Amino acid sequence: MSKAPFPFEHLVVIHYHWRPGGVRRVVELTLPAIAAAAGTSLNRITLLSGGNESERADLGTLGLPTDFIHEPACDYFSNQAETPESISGKIQRALLRVMEGSASSRTLIWFQNPALARNAILCREVAKISKEAGAALILHHHDFWCAGRWARWNELEQCDCHDLSSAADILFAPGTRSVHTGINLQDFQTLKRCFPASAFHLPNPVLRPAASSPANINAAKAWVAKELKSEAPLWIYPTRFLRRKNLLEAILLTRWLRPEAILATTSGQYSQDEASYAHDLNQAVAKHGWRVHFGLLDKPGAPRVADLLQIAEAVVHTSVQEGFGMTFVETAASGTPLVAREIPAVMPDLASMGFEFPQIYEDIQIAPELFDVEAEIQRLARLGDSARERLPVPFQQIFPDLAADAGGPFSFSRLTRNAQMEVLSHPPVESWRACERLNPCLEKFRNARLTPTPWPTQAPHTPTRYAEEFLRIASSIPDAPPDLPLAAETAQMEITSQALGTDSIYAIQLES
Repeated sequence: MSKAPFPFEHLVVIHYHWRPGGVRRVVELTLPAIAAAAGTSLNRITLLSGGNESERADLGTLGLPTDFIHEPACDYFSNQAETPESISGKIQRALLRVMEGSASSRTLIWFQNPALARNAILCREVAKISKEAGAALILHHHDFWCAGRWARWNELEQCDCHDLSSAADILFAPGTRSVHTGINLQDFQTLKRCFPASAFHLPNPVLRPAASSPANINAAKAWVAKELKSEAPLWIYPTRFLRRKNLLEAILLTRWLRPEAILATTSGQYSQDEASYAHDLNQAVAKHGWRVHFGLLDKPGAPRVADLLQIAEAVVHTSVQEGFGMTFVETAASGTPLVAREIPAVMPDLASMGFEFPQIYEDIQIAPELFDVEAEIQRLARLGDSARERLPVPFQQIFPDLAADAGGPFSFSRLTRNAQMEVLSHPPVESWRACERLNPCLEKFRNARLTPTPWPTQAPHTPTRYAEEFLRIASSIPDAPPDLPLAAETAQMEITSQALGTDSIYAIQLES
């Protein structure tokens, strides 16, 4: 049986920016495979983004006309200096330019991460042009604002979303020829309940890269030795400054398991949202002389992350929240041992692809004598009250009491930044002695040789398989908008209810 032709002639990929990161990697890995699978039906690709003019996804040769349109108004709202009206006008003109010369009904817009709400004006204008022109829309959800990114509510209000209904209408685009894709099973199952015929599971592609050449390995070693001015063992956390990455836990973990090692992050960059966090961590490292180096690869001429992973003794990953967990996969590909905090939302997808991780732990338990418990309970109460007040009323009503279970046990990941730093202020030998009996899993890692994550024997979700699924999803998009009253609001509230469960709230994400 011959394959049905791809129903679209023009594919438009929209993202806030093409800075290095998960979304960019997904597009770079899959777009060539999508173009090849679509065949001659697809005759044009356009990428629209904000960020810097120099930021472009590296797509190689696609074999058909490809346009890169750069409009700074599409970048994060927090990076904008103009009025919402001016931002809206610039995005409208960019979208008209994107659509020019193509039949609207044969245009497919692949919108990356709309419900993260990093630019609600962009979301509004994309939904508007889809409705008016009849273009099809794939809303590709990597993360959600209502799943712990509570600072986005203030931005939504500035973008004229004054209630949850208007926010849902903008971010989930009801009334459009749209479908929703979730990158993990948890998100997909929630979306499926709310959009029964138009929600799909599309996990990120997994491709094992070729091993680095000896020349690249030697160059990476020389770079690291020059930057660190040390021959100490290297432990790597592939990240920039993000509160959800729980960087202080990575520092504690390294000091306990390998005190002589230097922990380095690949990037020292941060957004305005993370400026206070970055400042506090940089200051603490300088004050205490911790063996930490932020931004190892920030200088021109730095080696690739893949090369760095292969020369590291271990990779650390202590994030409290991820959409997919690409670091788990990339470390498995590198052959370097990974020490990582378990992330319930992503482990089922990785397990279904055949991944097994030898050094996974649930949480680090902290002895109460290592920090001021009473002061921490008061901080948690104030932080919870402040965070609750900044949310819309329906969310306030289900926001948990952060200090309710503050009598212990104490998980490091759930402490405020102040308490985490109090724990780290103790010499590692002293803090480990106090916590050793509480963390038998880490004791096992400490007394054994770390082992690499084996690559699955069966091929995981390759770009080719991803492209096949993408085409199937695209072909399912209806000719007319589905009639799903209140589905967007229901989805937003369901995701929020999950995110406001006591187990899902972390103080470090609520702090400024």
